[in-house]
Amino acid sequence: MAIRNVRFVPHHRPASVTVLLAALPVATALALAGCTVPTAEGVDGSTGESFQVREPEGHALVLDSSDAAELALTASQAFFHASPVAVIAPADDTDARATAAATGAAVTAPVLLTDGGVSDTNLVAELDRLGAGTVVVVGDEEAVAEVGAATGKADVVRFDPGALSAAAEAAATGGRGGADKPETGKVQLPTADRLDASDVAGLRAEIPDVADPPLLQEILVAVDPQPGHEAAIGTALAAGAVPVEVPGGDIATSPETVETIRALKPLGVVGIGAGFGTADDLGWQVEVATSGATLPGGALRLFPGRYVSTSYVVPAGLADPGADAVAAAASAAAHAAPFDAEPLVTVVASVRSGVPGDDGDYVDERPLEDVTAAVGAIREAGQLVLLDVAPGNQPLAAQLDALEPLLTRPGVGVSVHPEFRVAGNGAEDGSVPVAELQAVVDRLAQLATERGLPQIMLEVHQSTAASVVDRSLLDVPPQVAVVFTAAGPGEGQATAGGVWADVANELPAHTYLGWSAPDALPADPASIMPTEPLLGLVSAG
Repeated sequence: MAIRNVRFVPHHRPASVTVLLAALPVATALALAGCTVPTAEGVDGSTGESFQVREPEGHALVLDSSDAAELALTASQAFFHASPVAVIAPADDTDARATAAATGAAVTAPVLLTDGGVSDTNLVAELDRLGAGTVVVVGDEEAVAEVGAATGKADVVRFDPGALSAAAEAAATGGRGGADKPETGKVQLPTADRLDASDVAGLRAEIPDVADPPLLQEILVAVDPQPGHEAAIGTALAAGAVPVEVPGGDIATSPETVETIRALKPLGVVGIGAGFGTADDLGWQVEVATSGATLPGGALRLFPGRYVSTSYVVPAGLADPGADAVAAAASAAAHAAPFDAEPLVTVVASVRSGVPGDDGDYVDERPLEDVTAAVGAIREAGQLVLLDVAPGNQPLAAQLDALEPLLTRPGVGVSVHPEFRVAGNGAEDGSVPVAELQAVVDRLAQLATERGLPQIMLEVHQSTAASVVDRSLLDVPPQVAVVFTAAGPGEGQATAGGVWADVANELPAHTYLGWSAPDALPADPASIMPTEPLLGLVSAG
């Protein structure tokens, strides 16, 4: 098989997996991204002559079953077309699972589990699909008897290495053991080198002698190894996928993971475990990481974190809006320091008007070239930008049309004011239906996906939650961070307690809160800030 990418090391037997692991930093979350590529060639497994691996289809794939046996089965189906050998162990024995996973990686075979959410009939059907004429059962004679009917008509080879392998020992030292011990915490990667070489050599002498198959090239498997994941990870390693550990299962919050993906540019990434979210979520993250577009600091996601925003209005007739905006960035940094937060500048892109104007929308837009110059200067200073837009009598999303060239820049978001909405186009004075806000969210998510952008912030100013009708129905995708800012009752004053309580109550899922600070701050600003729920944005000027 030709090597498609010199950033990856060609590998067949699992010894080279260790080399690849040493070359990769520990990182934070992946999914199958990029193009679907041809399946690795190999002889049909039903003949017993060779293995045949497959590159999972689609732009993103997450294997997320909470049942260890189901997760193992889906991994076998995702990574193997065929295999003359399969490895089986009981799902309820932690040591056996760890050993079986490392065994699969060592002999290039998928790993299946019994006694879980998969029936013996389904396991036999999977063995038939693979063309597996030999099944390696991990454990003693009792374990072989317990597996029983799950092996079907395949020849059974028992594998019971001394001390149940380094993989099992590592699991035990982590507070895990056999079937009667509770499973908590993280597990070790079940790489082939966790088995004693002499044990593996003895096993190879008992199973069919097959030629090294062509394995996957340029496919990463993202893992946050948890109890029950071992078999699925072992199958991925057996197929040739390169593992990257992602603590917490979130690429977007780890600059190290983002840099790993950017450098390697894999053709595909598969996430194992529910912590990786949906395929769309992970697919977007990998696309952005590959593009190299990040937020300040190198991450793709804005939260967790805290930001302090200051407002900047481009003065009319100013000769150099960009140079003037540099002062706004300096002011933002000064405001952010007492809050131990990141600075953010809100650039006023449009203001509401008491008259309809030439276009009849009750909005006065700032010259786009002036706004563009200001945004460029602030981003050059390494700070985030929110474009503050007035709603007028048009849907909120209508105000984004002219600003789209700016919104395609990493680190540029939007701030909207539903309470300034003028009646018309399905809305009443002072409020918007949730569908109107949803249209803004969807528009920003589409931009992020299509342009390979990191998460975009959408700030929604409210002095009452009712200004967005049916707000709780808002559906927020991972590409957008929605912040509901509880607005102060008057200019320069802190948000009133009642306003905060109303806006913070029954917040839509996956959204954050903002709060308006007073002009005069105490020595310790935290002493006047609300603490529940978590505060993500402070409007400080």
